Amino acid sequence: ELVFSLNGRERRLVDPPPSLTLAEWLRSEGLTGTKIGCAEGGCGACTVIAVGSDGHPRAINACLRLLCGCDGLALTTVEGLGSQGAGYSQVMKAIAEGQGSQCGFCTPGWVTAMSALL
Repeated sequence: ELVFSLNGRERRLVDPPPSLTLAEWLRSEGLTGTKIGCAEGGCGACTVIAVGSDGHPRAINACLRLLCGCDGLALTTVEGLGSQGAGYSQVMKAIAEGQGSQCGFCTPGWVTAMSALL
């Protein structure tokens, strides 16, 4: 059994496929803010925040992290940082107000990477 927190909610998965990446699983769960761009960890579009037992948030590439390697982590996706209905995070507001986006595909990755630093 795999147990982790996702956007503040506990998730329990039994026997997930060993080759399934976190990004693939997130997207299959409808959390499509985490993009799969290069699938090599270079573009950052797949960035999510992971907090382990040390309590420190880290930006990780969900396209490279196997889902089975997420046991015990607290994960936050861009959807967990804010939304139109729940309100936007300070990072989201700053990017929008500063028109700091290009096409927008990798913007969720930027938001989560910057948020992990705060």
